[in-house]
Amino acid sequence: MKNFTFVIHFFLLFNFITNADYIFEDFTTNPEPWGSAKWNIEISQDGLSASNPYLLVDSIGSPPKRGVILRTNDSLWTGNYISKGITGIAFDVRNMSDQDSLRLRVAIGESQNPMSGTWFVSSSFINIEPSSNWTSVFLPINENELSKASSAMSNGSPGSLNFNQVMSNVYALRIISQGANGNAICEDHYGNVFFDNIQLIPEPNSISMIILSLLILVMIKNQKSVVT
Repeated sequence: MKNFTFVIHFFLLFNFITNADYIFEDFTTNPEPWGSAKWNIEISQDGLSASNPYLLVDSIGSPPKRGVILRTNDSLWTGNYISKGITGIAFDVRNMSDQDSLRLRVAIGESQNPMSGTWFVSSSFINIEPSSNWTSVFLPINENELSKASSAMSNGSPGSLNFNQVMSNVYALRIISQGANGNAICEDHYGNVFFDNIQLIPEPNSISMIILSLLILVMIKNQKSVVT
């Protein structure tokens, strides 16, 4: 019975560790949950490798493909970021536009879109120049790096919730190109942009504690085996 209990604990902890970075999308099969009717999967020599699929964002500077915006409200990517220990979002990106830079931010809200509710958006952006190579980007998700966004509605105002309230009940997540501070919608952009390997990054200390717990279990099991 003790051996069985140990095996169960080992399996659960190992499963958690191996899936600690499970919130991940490499666009191997389809654009969901980040894609939409606007964006498509592409496989070409312009990817990270010759046969590596990526998400093609072919923005044209006017509706319905006005600018660079990826968005999801899939339950895997939303929910309680505090309990999940989320500290940032990482991805690979390539700007194929020959005229427009990317000014990348993450936007997080408790409503469907920034027309309502409370949203927090990166206080500063990561700049990707036109005609770039593939670049790995990390956008922090914490109270020091995000600021409350103004409403996108005319004469609107920021939402009433605070940072912890939004992060404990995230409804929507966005990656946008936007040069203006306090703005959770995208700006105009003309030219193709490629995305790959989008990943929510969990708190490193949480993973370390799990690994430590697993090692302690292994040590206890070994000691018991020696005694018997």
